[in-house]
Amino acid sequence: MNNALRILFLLPLLVLAACSGSSGSNDELDRIPVKDIKERINRNSGLIETLEASGNIAFDSPEQSGTGWIEIRIKKPDTVFVRIEGPFGISIANALITRSDFIYYNAQENKAITGPSTDINIGAILRIKVSFDELISGFTGGFNFDNSPEDSSQAASENSFYVLQSDKSGGKQKFYVEPGRFTIQKYNYLDEKNTSLVEVNYSNYQEESVAGSYVNFPGTIKIKNPTKKQSVYVDYINKEINKRDLSFKVKIPKSAKVVKWD
Repeated sequence: MNNALRILFLLPLLVLAACSGSSGSNDELDRIPVKDIKERINRNSGLIETLEASGNIAFDSPEQSGTGWIEIRIKKPDTVFVRIEGPFGISIANALITRSDFIYYNAQENKAITGPSTDINIGAILRIKVSFDELISGFTGGFNFDNSPEDSSQAASENSFYVLQSDKSGGKQKFYVEPGRFTIQKYNYLDEKNTSLVEVNYSNYQEESVAGSYVNFPGTIKIKNPTKKQSVYVDYINKEINKRDLSFKVKIPKSAKVVKWD
């Protein structure tokens, strides 16, 4: 299950860098500037201030597979909490990360790690290089794209989706955008040889009422690491956007080994 937690934290990759549309077939989609697509996506994410969500989690890898329960609480712009339980409510891991510091507790090892929320520390506990802003944006589903002078006046498309693409160190990343509600349906990170390293699929989008408007929020997330044959499937059963008075606390037993990082 700890592998599931590590793969799950690949989600923040979805909010890296500005993207411009590459040239390609339009698949008979309406011609639309890249900046207009970004504005639609950014408008949706801007309505999300807090998130409390929970549901089923399943993972599979050559080493192990299993199921459990995941709970996520987010408060923009400074707090992320994640809790994972195994079968019969057995606690697996808890993480509370703020903009200033973090607490990570591994219940299986009865070990806690605390320290400042530097990019290096966050990357070490989550096993993926990610900044705090990328982390909080990824878990809220709040994708924010910067405009670029290189944005094309006509977005590329592929398989009836608009495509936003940008270079990433050692490869490229592609975002597939559904043309009706402008929701991100798929993220793909490929290396220089065009080998898929990370795939994230979003589905079961629902309209949630927020502050007199509506937010499109995915109910199902599937994350795959094809080269390592790892996958994590999250199916949200409960979710509430912009809930007030969320609680954030990681309980560390007195018997736990506590390690402090600089």
